[in-house]
Amino acid sequence: MTRHIALSACLLSLLIACGGGGGGDRAPGVEPGPPPPGGPVTPPPPELPQPNPAPYAEASELFPFITSARIPEDGRPVVEFQLSDGNNTAITDLAASNVRFIIAKLTPAPEGNLTGSWQSYINSIEQPGVGPGAAAKLRATTEDNGEFSHEGGGHYRYRFATAINDLAPEILDQADSEGLDLGYDAGLTHRVAIQFSGGQEPANPSYDWVPASGARDNIFRQEITTTANCNRCHDQLTVHGGRTEIDYCVTCHNPGSTDANSGNTVDMKVMIHKIHRGAALPSVQAGGEYAIYGFRDSKHDYSELRYPQDIRRCTTCHAGTATGAGREDLVLTAQGDNWAEYSSRAVCGSCHDDLDFDSHAGGQPDDSRCASCHSASGRAGSIAASHRIPLEEARRAFRAEILAVENTAPGQRARVSFRVQNPLTGEDYDLANDPVWRQANSSLNVRLAWDTRDYHNTGNGSDNASSIGVNALASASANGDGSYSVTLPLPVPNSDTAPGIAASGSGVAVIDGHPAVDYNDDGTAENVPVGDVHAFFPIDEADGLAVPRRQSVELEQCLVCHGSLVFHGDNRADNIDSCVSCHNPRNTDRDTRAVAANPPTDGKQEESLDFKHLIHGIHAAAMRTEPLQIVGFRGFTTYSYDTSTVHYPGRLDNCLACHRDSGFSLPLAEGVLATTVDTGPEPADPRDDRVATAATTACAGCHDSPEARAHMTANGGHFNTTQQAVDNGEVVEQCALCHGAGRSQDVAEVHRVRALP
Repeated sequence: MTRHIALSACLLSLLIACGGGGGGDRAPGVEPGPPPPGGPVTPPPPELPQPNPAPYAEASELFPFITSARIPEDGRPVVEFQLSDGNNTAITDLAASNVRFIIAKLTPAPEGNLTGSWQSYINSIEQPGVGPGAAAKLRATTEDNGEFSHEGGGHYRYRFATAINDLAPEILDQADSEGLDLGYDAGLTHRVAIQFSGGQEPANPSYDWVPASGARDNIFRQEITTTANCNRCHDQLTVHGGRTEIDYCVTCHNPGSTDANSGNTVDMKVMIHKIHRGAALPSVQAGGEYAIYGFRDSKHDYSELRYPQDIRRCTTCHAGTATGAGREDLVLTAQGDNWAEYSSRAVCGSCHDDLDFDSHAGGQPDDSRCASCHSASGRAGSIAASHRIPLEEARRAFRAEILAVENTAPGQRARVSFRVQNPLTGEDYDLANDPVWRQANSSLNVRLAWDTRDYHNTGNGSDNASSIGVNALASASANGDGSYSVTLPLPVPNSDTAPGIAASGSGVAVIDGHPAVDYNDDGTAENVPVGDVHAFFPIDEADGLAVPRRQSVELEQCLVCHGSLVFHGDNRADNIDSCVSCHNPRNTDRDTRAVAANPPTDGKQEESLDFKHLIHGIHAAAMRTEPLQIVGFRGFTTYSYDTSTVHYPGRLDNCLACHRDSGFSLPLAEGVLATTVDTGPEPADPRDDRVATAATTACAGCHDSPEARAHMTANGGHFNTTQQAVDNGEVVEQCALCHGAGRSQDVAEVHRVRALP
């Protein structure tokens, strides 16, 4: 395990979101919108039968649609909207207590570029009470004390209590003291937004228009990111009990809103950058903290939050036609390229919070001179160049390929042929002479594992259940055509190989490792993961054709949040089939626990390294009764996956965040092994292992409470049996009777499984 295992992505409570000043209710798959595409529903004429209204409290889906907004001469905005449920049935019992409203204006930036700032007209003055804040601050809010009425057929009308052209003197005085302009300008883009709460599902429709003309099209908008891009990790972005859309978030989280208790701005672009950088913020690294005080002065400290990928990968959240080119997994927005085009003290200082702009490059009183340095022609270079990830660029120059796997019958020593190329040039690497492969820290390995029904690697000549391997840099023979071959040091096990269990079925060959490249141009050769590749091969299949291992998860889904998965000294990278060859049901951390420098506190002699147990246990840190503890390579490090190190950002019960459509269903695939919990007196022989049954292992990775374990054992699951008892039918899990596909407690239903946007 390495630093790359840090899974803390964002947060599970207050103020989850990404990006900057707006954007996103037009994102495909995000905005519920009107039930029929294109507009509101027209109810039947009164003389025709009317459908029975749907109770608001029972609606599992909400389809709100703002039909109009205007600002009369008295300055009290009027918004009209309709509401129906997922069956397109009008909801007529919406109460005023279930809705809140806000209105904000979009003020262009002084520099005149395509950026701007939302400013709410609805504000309160917050007095500091706890925390280091020492001054009263303006803070955006919503209102619900205006005139609310149901006009019939699910159509509603709300007239704001606040006159935005005649704000309270104390609000204006506070705004003046902070240099904020709350003046009404009918020529600017305005946004009204609604929050629905108190029902089963939240909703946040919004409506942009220019009051002076009533125009909605071809007006200045700001879409820096989209809710869909946030939901790739956050599934579903939900904050403050009912805020789910970025377009709504930015109406409050704008530059004119500050947390008085901490003194920190809650401006979206600043707050979200700082939250995501968390423990890596320079101010936190120097011993400070980053915290925001929320509802009832509750403190939310993000100083331990660890983002699970490189913070410089800005296109995880922000992407336009330039920076997001070719990214079909992202929703591109009109201002999605702004991060690479426009620098500002607020944005840059949010991550680089040790910068003193009063002295930076001679002093920067505003943003007017940022581009003179931070541009393609400036001395600091372009913003995109400053956010390059040299390691990722270096990885593009390496690709391994397995050409053949031969001599794989039991008793034979397998021969693996492969090549390593530079995809940028199409040239093969010379492993014996190219400098990147001759450094002291260079590594290239060929590994074998068996069998693909569920890896166990019995007969690998070791007390653990890991794959067998060979150092290809030391042992590979050139084939004369740019390719190489290695012969594995141990034969594929037959019945004569201890412990007397022959390999069968199919196996997998894997190449992993890293050249060493001076990609920082500082004279130091750094590890560059080549990216694992694999190939399946037959052992004793009747037809001679290899049977691949089942695929339960999608690597691409892992990379949405992680960017890249690199472990074990930068040797293993971005290949689930490689991971599971060692992280199999028979492998545990027994050997490393015996020599642990910092022994675990869980009282166990060993912990399973089975992938389904390990990954569930890591991601479920906030749910588990006891944190999962694993001892890593050679016992140097003990990893405790608790809430100080892991903050899963999405809905833990949505299995499709990681799994394929059927990858989480019960019953499990035929041939899945029970999971070893005690390797017994003969670690190399699985027949004396004590095991936990397979489905029980998968579920208990998250559900580890005594009550959950009791439920599993009452229904045939077992935490201390043998594989023979399972194979003989003496121990039979009955989980699928209730939790199987289509059953009364189908996992997909109980877990509210749904595809991510």
